[in-house]
Amino acid sequence: MPTTTGTTIRRIRLSNGMTQAELGALIHFTQPGVSQLEHDGPAVHDLRVLRRVAKALQVPLSMLVAEDEEVEATHRTFVTAGPGGAGAGAATGHRPTTPVAPGGRVAVGITDVERITKGINQIHKTQLMVGGDQLCELAVNEARYVEHLLDHGTYTDKVGKALTSASAEMMTAAGWIHYDAGRSSDANRYYADAAKAATAAGDGIAAAHAWINACLLSYREGARPKEGVKLAEAAQLAARREGGPKLRALAAIREAEAYSVIGDRSAMAAAVRRAHRAFDSTRGLDPGYLEFLSAAQLSGLTGLAFMRIGDYAEAANYLKSAIKGTSAYPRERTAWQIRLAQNYVRAGDVADGCAVLIDNLDEISTVESERLQTAIAEFVSEVRSHPAVPEVCEFLERWTAL
Repeated sequence: MPTTTGTTIRRIRLSNGMTQAELGALIHFTQPGVSQLEHDGPAVHDLRVLRRVAKALQVPLSMLVAEDEEVEATHRTFVTAGPGGAGAGAATGHRPTTPVAPGGRVAVGITDVERITKGINQIHKTQLMVGGDQLCELAVNEARYVEHLLDHGTYTDKVGKALTSASAEMMTAAGWIHYDAGRSSDANRYYADAAKAATAAGDGIAAAHAWINACLLSYREGARPKEGVKLAEAAQLAARREGGPKLRALAAIREAEAYSVIGDRSAMAAAVRRAHRAFDSTRGLDPGYLEFLSAAQLSGLTGLAFMRIGDYAEAANYLKSAIKGTSAYPRERTAWQIRLAQNYVRAGDVADGCAVLIDNLDEISTVESERLQTAIAEFVSEVRSHPAVPEVCEFLERWTAL
């Protein structure tokens, strides 16, 4: 079920801890006017209003009007013309102007790289709120824009290195968006390009990030868990010198997940311990985009590893902790609710599994993530073989109605 513009505005507003009255003050609407907007009143079709909303919520305009022809035309202009910097203008759909050097080439400075980095962080944050399906076009355009600056800009060696690193991170972000939208082949291509750019820039942090995400693809989509272990090990090695606690923890927990797919409990448990030790350390500095890796997120990923290895009781504890700690990110909370339901079913507690989704069905049904919708479809398939369980009947009836 597609999410409406009004629903998207409401979700992002709540995720920002903002009341309807506070949003109204920023966009010159009354509180009832904002309520009508969130219920898809006539104002949702006014692009001028939505530009103000996007600026107030600090999200890309394309998140609110992904299908709007004017916005798509604007995106195309960004890619072909190439002027401006990413990130700062992403919230409103417009980029600031970047000076043009002699010969018609774009002059790129460190402030442009900072804008791009800010845009990367915003893409990650927005994906956590609403899922990746609506973000693919935006991520592609931003990646192309950075590539345009690399190919046609003029910059110092220092700026060029920073821009190449930013390019690697932007491509990793684009890969993650495509993975969440169920487009794994595109994601894999972006990760490979990101790793190459990071290597060219000598950026171990960016390389580690690309390899971590490629690791995830190898054991979830490609069924190549041994390759996933190697990629996770390479990521940890790359992050060892400069990477902060969260980067090292993420690499280690991905290694644990890969070992859980292989079925090696001892190696999985060792990687889990390493991940949690890294997370609790203070050595190194993490990039802004790793803000998403909270203790709750790490708990969820740990729960997945235990679920795959067959330790359902331990998995349930970690997944419940993840759900409790991700209230600010609807898409993330939904992911852990689905995984907890799957965990219960695989443990033989079919009724409890269905109850988890029944209690949260309205929210779950509107998440625009092809990856999560596929997980729900798998859950439906698993519980259909238990028609005598009342909770199964209730869940299937309500899900079919939705």
